Amino acid sequence: MTHILVFGKNGQLATALAKSPANTEFKLNFIGSSEFNLIKHVSVIYDYIMNYNQIDAVINASAFTNVDKAERHGAEHAWILNALAPEQMAKACKARNIPLFHVSTDSVFKGTKTGAYRPDDPVDPVNFYGATKLEGEQYIQRVGCAGSIFRTSWVFSNTGHNFVNAMLALAEKHNQIKVVNDQIGLPIYAPDLAQALLQAAYKMLTNPTRKFDPVYHIVGGGTPICRYKFAKLILRTAGLNTQVTPISSTEFAAPAPRPANAVLDTRSFTSTFGIILPDWQSGLKTMLANIGQE
Repeated sequence: MTHILVFGKNGQLATALAKSPANTEFKLNFIGSSEFNLIKHVSVIYDYIMNYNQIDAVINASAFTNVDKAERHGAEHAWILNALAPEQMAKACKARNIPLFHVSTDSVFKGTKTGAYRPDDPVDPVNFYGATKLEGEQYIQRVGCAGSIFRTSWVFSNTGHNFVNAMLALAEKHNQIKVVNDQIGLPIYAPDLAQALLQAAYKMLTNPTRKFDPVYHIVGGGTPICRYKFAKLILRTAGLNTQVTPISSTEFAAPAPRPANAVLDTRSFTSTFGIILPDWQSGLKTMLANIGQE
């Protein structure tokens, strides 16, 4: 049995990893802040991993994902969790000769490209969150440990804070909500992300001599959508009649700017690992059906 240490125990991805049918090949050991606080103990992450019994790989599913808070009051914590912590993980993985599978974000890109971003496209984040995630990527690549970085975007699930849950919560309180119509992306259902990540990890672990790319993209299959149309689809699928009004990002005036184009190109991932990424709309229906069952 392959043992994988997973940081980020309580997040959307880790929750999905724990339930994924693809994890039968692995023994996943989940670490949350109650077991080991990455922010408080960043200086001893290396020692923690080095002294952890029986690890064959590390998945870093932890991140400071509150984009607006990172821009203002949470900058230090965002930098520690998104940049310094991954660097220490990479150093320990290299010392133990095991791979690190690190999850990153579309926010490393500026968002002005026409068409989907490839993994090797130039990076240029527009907010502090994206800058910290990019720094984490760069630290990992500089260390040179085995494994790959997997960028994703617009993750949603029944767990935690995400766009779908935010829209449902707003619809419960208001008859009308305003949503930006000038940001496009490809969402992904967290269980689909978890399964794809574990399948890729399995292939990499069972082919240790094969050369894999340093960065891949994992997002849902299907057609890109803007936030406004995504919100309308969420509420319509949920059977809610809340009116959705389109506004510009300038009108919305969020503390942190977002990439206008967050669409990621997954062709290198699908061709390398032979994995078909499910349509994100199927994931949305599944998520909302689960809410109904609850």
